[in-house]
Amino acid sequence: MKSGFRKRLAIIVATVQALLPVTRSELLFVLVLLGGLTVGFALKQWSYSPRNERVRSDLFRIADSLAAVEMTTFTGTTADAEPAPALRAADTVVRKPQRFPLRPKPGKITSGTIHLSSATAQDLMRLPGVGEATAQKILEARAEQRFKRIEDVMRVKGIGKKKFEAMKKFLEL
Repeated sequence: MKSGFRKRLAIIVATVQALLPVTRSELLFVLVLLGGLTVGFALKQWSYSPRNERVRSDLFRIADSLAAVEMTTFTGTTADAEPAPALRAADTVVRKPQRFPLRPKPGKITSGTIHLSSATAQDLMRLPGVGEATAQKILEARAEQRFKRIEDVMRVKGIGKKKFEAMKKFLEL
């Protein structure tokens, strides 16, 4: 039995070697690798069960939650390797100080004003409810006829009373 298998394998190896410029050991390595991949794929297909998927998703969910906690808290020392003062008093979890505070979302202005008569499209896009298309419309309307008061921005299509009320505290001429 073994000799028949070996003969067939030798014939296959010799045929492939004649067609491709590879050594016998390279070819055997590729065949073993392909055989292992085939067996692994077949086992994965036949051993599927919904329970395995549920366990796997639970593990990922737990790992994700642990990673989220680790990113926002520490339980030992400060960044300078000093014992955390809150941990000396009690065994607790302390929030990490943010080294780089989060910036406001682009497109949203939180303070200050924008000069309607000289603002660029990027400046206008910082206003609440104003995207690229609306900013371009504002620039076109300003080019046709300058704004004499901030309420004139409502003549732009897409800016109604609600949107104007949200942005008027950030506008000035």
